[in-house]
Amino acid sequence: MEQPPTETKKARSSESSQAHAADVDRLSALDDVTLHAILYCMPLREAAATTALSRRWRRVFATLPCLYIESSTFNNGDYVVDSLGEDYCEDPDRWIEALDCILDSRAAPVAVFDVETDIMFRDEVWFDDVIRELCRSGGLLKLRIWNTCLTDCYLLPSPVYACETLVSLELFSCRLRVPARITGLRALQSLVLQDVVATDGDLQRMVSRCEAVKRLVMEDIRKARNIIVDTPSLEYLQIHSCRPLRVSVKAPKLHSARLSLSYGCAELSWSFRDNEETDGDYSIAEIQEMFDFVAMEEKEHKRTDEIRNMVTFFCGIGAAKELRLDLSREYSKVLSKTKIAVPRMLPKKCCLLGLQKLTLALDHNHEALARLVSCLLNSSPNLKDLEIMDPFDIRYSDHLAAEFWEKHTTADCIQNHLSVVTFYMRESLFEGYPRTGLCQFLVMNARALKRMSIKYHCSLYKTEHVATVLEAVQSELRLWPRASPDVLLELSQVDCIPSI
Repeated sequence: MEQPPTETKKARSSESSQAHAADVDRLSALDDVTLHAILYCMPLREAAATTALSRRWRRVFATLPCLYIESSTFNNGDYVVDSLGEDYCEDPDRWIEALDCILDSRAAPVAVFDVETDIMFRDEVWFDDVIRELCRSGGLLKLRIWNTCLTDCYLLPSPVYACETLVSLELFSCRLRVPARITGLRALQSLVLQDVVATDGDLQRMVSRCEAVKRLVMEDIRKARNIIVDTPSLEYLQIHSCRPLRVSVKAPKLHSARLSLSYGCAELSWSFRDNEETDGDYSIAEIQEMFDFVAMEEKEHKRTDEIRNMVTFFCGIGAAKELRLDLSREYSKVLSKTKIAVPRMLPKKCCLLGLQKLTLALDHNHEALARLVSCLLNSSPNLKDLEIMDPFDIRYSDHLAAEFWEKHTTADCIQNHLSVVTFYMRESLFEGYPRTGLCQFLVMNARALKRMSIKYHCSLYKTEHVATVLEAVQSELRLWPRASPDVLLELSQVDCIPSI
C-alpha cells in the first residue's frame, strides 16, 4: 500500500532536517585539538566571539593554548586602517580590559603567549603582573615579547628568570637586568634576543643558566662588548652585530654557526644605548656625545682588535659542521686597517676539524677578506661544500688572480674532501674583468672536486653585455687545467642571489 502524501512529506522533511543538523554540527564534532588549531588561525577578537555559540565553545576558547596579541587585536570591527598603520591601537584602555577578561576566563594555563605591541608602557605595573601570573601558572612553554615602541625598551620582569617551564623565549627591544641568582630557565631550549639592552655580565649569567638551550640567536645586543657563550647543549648559534663584538664560544655539540657583521651606516644602526653606562641623568654635553653615532663608531673601531675577535670566535666553534659568515663592505675597510695581519691559518688546537660546509657572503676579491678566506680554507681540513656569495653592498674591487690564492692557500687543505663549490655572483662577474681567480685555483687544485657552479644574477645589465661576458667566462673555463678530470663546470642564471 502506498504511503499517504502527507506522511511522505513529513518523512522527507524529517530526513532533510536531520541531514541539515548533521551538516551544521559537523564542526562541533571535531576534537578540541583540531578546534584549537582553527581558532589559532583566526584573529583573537574573532576567536573570542565563538564563545557565544555554546557552552562547549566557551570551554574550547578558555583552554586555547596559544594567544597571539598585537596592538590592533581589540580594535572595533569597523575600524579603518589609516596613516597610523595596521598595528595602531584605537583604545588602549579597552585593549587592557579585553586582555584581562580573556585571562580571567581561562580554564587552563596559557602555553604560548605571543605579544607584539607597545601598550605595556600604558600601564607597566599591570603588564608586569600579567607576565608574572603567566610565568607562575606552571604551564607557560613559549613567551615572545616584541616591543614596538621606538623610543623605549621594556624591562623584562624578574619572574621570567624564575620560570621553570619555559622552553622558548624571544625578546625584541627589551632591557635585561639579570639577577645574581637565577632559579628558572633550566628547561629553555630556544633563546632569541634582538635589539636587547644587556651588559656582558647579564648575558653571561643568563646564557650560562640555560643549560638545555639548543638554539641561540643574538642580534644587535646593546651595551655588550664581550659575549661568552658556554652552553653544553647548544646546536645552533646565530650572532649579528653592527658594532665590534668579541664572542667566545664553548659548545661541544654545536652543529651550525652564523656570524654577521654589518658595519657602516652608524646613523641608522647605532643607538644611544650602545654607549649607556648608567641609568642616571646626563648633562647636555654627555647627551650630545651619546647621539654622535659616527664618532662613537670611529672610536669603537680604533680600540678594537678585529683579527683577535675573529680568531677568538673561530677557536670556539671547532665542533661545528656548518659555518656562515656575512661580512659587509664596510667591514672589509675596517679589517684592512688593522695593525695585525690575518694569520695564514688558525692555531692547530683551534682548527675547524668538524667543518663540512662553509658559506661566505663577502667580497672575496677584497685582499683583506681574501686573506681571511684563505685562513679558513687552511684551517678546515675536512671541508666538503663551499658557497661564496656576493653581498648586497658589494663594490668593484681589484681582481685577485689564481696566483694570489696559490700563494696564501695551502693546497693540501682542499685536496682530500672538497667536492662541491658554488659561487653566486652579481657585479663581480660583470664589472670589469670577470673575477674568477678563486674559481680557477680550486679547479686546478681540488682533487676531490665533483662540481663547480657559477650562478649569476644580471638583471641590471643589458643582454648584449651579459652575452659577451658569459662567452669570455666560458672560454676561460675551457682552458683551465683540472686537478680532477671528472669535475663538472656549470654556468647558470638565477632569479636572485640567496638572501643574507
